[in-house]
Amino acid sequence: MGRQDRDVRISLQTLRVLEAFLENPTDQLAGADVQKRSGLASGTLYPILLRLESAGWFVSRWEVIDPSSAGRPRRRLYRLTSSGLARASEVFASLGRGVPA
Repeated sequence: MGRQDRDVRISLQTLRVLEAFLENPTDQLAGADVQKRSGLASGTLYPILLRLESAGWFVSRWEVIDPSSAGRPRRRLYRLTSSGLARASEVFASLGRGVPA
């Protein structure tokens, strides 16, 4: 995994990604879902997802489908880890915002 649970640079864009996941913390979201919720461009979004995953805030896996039957490519699904949820909650608390609902 990488820099497990290390400090992550928290930008406005990172907050928007975290907010997308905190709506329903147990959900697995594809990058396109996060992009719709956050309004971020893919060139901004995917580096943030990779950075948060390498820090242990997220885990990801490839969707288990047959692309030809589904008529689309497989999607990479991201999910907050328990550590990531705790860290994201700390970040929002430190900003005086609380966890988004």
